[in-house]
Amino acid sequence: MRSSPYLGWYFQIYDLVARERLAKNDLDLRVIHAHLSMVLSTGILMWSYAILAALTFDSPVPGMVGIMASSIHLLSPFIFLVTANASVVCSIAMMAGLVHQLTFAWYTGGFSSHIIMWLPILPLLAGFIAGRRCLIVWTVIDTIAFAVLFSLHLSGYQFPFEISQTGYHWAQGLLLFGWLFIIFCTTWVHVSMKDFSEEILKVQGKKIDDLFRVLFHDLANSLGRINIGMSLCERDDNPSTTTRGLKVISDAQTSMSDITQNVRRMYAVSKGKAEVDLSLSPLNPAIDNIRKIFASEIEKKKITVIYDEAKNQNLSLMVEPVSFSNQVLGNIFSNSLKFSDPGGTITISAWPVNQQMVTIEIKDNGIGMPEVLAQSLFDMNKRTSRQGTAGETGTGFGMHIMKSFVEMYQGQVVVESVDREVDPKKSGTSIRLILKGEWL
Repeated sequence: MRSSPYLGWYFQIYDLVARERLAKNDLDLRVIHAHLSMVLSTGILMWSYAILAALTFDSPVPGMVGIMASSIHLLSPFIFLVTANASVVCSIAMMAGLVHQLTFAWYTGGFSSHIIMWLPILPLLAGFIAGRRCLIVWTVIDTIAFAVLFSLHLSGYQFPFEISQTGYHWAQGLLLFGWLFIIFCTTWVHVSMKDFSEEILKVQGKKIDDLFRVLFHDLANSLGRINIGMSLCERDDNPSTTTRGLKVISDAQTSMSDITQNVRRMYAVSKGKAEVDLSLSPLNPAIDNIRKIFASEIEKKKITVIYDEAKNQNLSLMVEPVSFSNQVLGNIFSNSLKFSDPGGTITISAWPVNQQMVTIEIKDNGIGMPEVLAQSLFDMNKRTSRQGTAGETGTGFGMHIMKSFVEMYQGQVVVESVDREVDPKKSGTSIRLILKGEWL
């Protein structure tokens, strides 16, 4: 909707009146959209009636009241800058409209004036903007206004009629046009807000799905390492083997705790209750953590991991450290292990792109992947899971999860792969992360 060239002016106004609520995230933004659109649409009619009153009434009162009420009504969206109470903001706009309508009606025959046909629009708009409570309040207020006018009419009170014949005809035209215009605008906004709400739910649903995928995918890896540690403990009575198994279990438990806390933080971010906490984090500890986590798999496949720790000892990346180690590097390294042959090599390298950006590459000489699979690697709607070289299985979620986090760091992912069936001598996969970072 923001991309529409016809609505740029509207969103400039919206960003201005909603900036405090956007910053504090303390109000459903659909309320501000509903109120602003109501003011812009009904404001046209209020100003039309105000100008009509100023030009065609014998008394100056209706024109003066109309201009003052229309000004308050027009400025009411700016009250969102100081309060998130939608009922208060809405009621101020509705009260301005009520005073304008009653004054116009009073000077055009009171209860017999066709202008009182506008009174029922107030609870309709109030309920649309601020909910049931405002709907009830303004229904009661409208009922009282009707009752007062009706009582005065029954008592024989003579309401003034100070509008000219030409003005009266124009007022009739505004009534017919106005109701059609308001019904169109209200329905249009309602449908737009409905579509907007469905899009929000869709995005939130996707975020929650991603969180569950992170949780299930990465906890499954940690649970698998706990099983490996327990197997080592049960293998024999060798104290060193038992100690090693307990260390694997301890590392896996720590990893599970970190993953769980990180998912909770991600959920808070997705709900707008927290921000992604990026910081310059050293690369070496993250690589060391990955090598420890996958130590058993590395040993089992006899994989050689090449990484120049001394060269990169001063390299830090602008990331969230827990998710970078577990969800980003962990998923990439897990895939590299999975599709490497026994005795294969995984090389981890880093080099500067410019003064602000760094490239991290994880490259293996495994079986690679077909081009069609490489193109669908991050598509959640396509099946990308396949067995590893030792029969390992997976969910196909890992790469999508990894890319989601890298984008959260405002980075990029580049994948290059050569399928063994296409070129057996050059097969393998390279995954490059382009991230903000520096050598300190």
